[in-house]
Amino acid sequence: MATMLLWSIAASVATAVADWAGWHFVWRHEFEAGEAVKKKRNAVSMFISYFLPFMPTLAIIFGPAKLGWYDIGFATASAKVLFVLMGILTGGVAASAWAQKRKHDEGKDARALIDQEDIVPEDAMQHLGWTTAMIATCSIFWFALLSV
Repeated sequence: MATMLLWSIAASVATAVADWAGWHFVWRHEFEAGEAVKKKRNAVSMFISYFLPFMPTLAIIFGPAKLGWYDIGFATASAKVLFVLMGILTGGVAASAWAQKRKHDEGKDARALIDQEDIVPEDAMQHLGWTTAMIATCSIFWFALLSV
């Protein structure tokens, strides 16, 4: 259980950092300045970005590993369900970002013909590759935790 806790903490932190990096370097440029802040700083966004990644860790901490509120079977089962949830969630975010990058790259010539700018500036799109790789790595990490 201690090993699962340590790896869960690492995956939780990596997911929160990857989400922050994607927002800070790429997606906040998609909106106007005031609108971007409103979209990211609401309760739902904060929950999904910064609390949900730590739910598997909390499931383990509340079990016999630390607080002992419930037995090892429930702690393991709930953690593994949350590992799958986080793997699917982060995988979906990575797939969505990858699709956005492909759409951006394929439409570059068409936008140039009609003098239309992309919704995300070119300097922000340069960061999309590595931020997508970070969140995809987190997805793999969450699924790998199922074997711990």
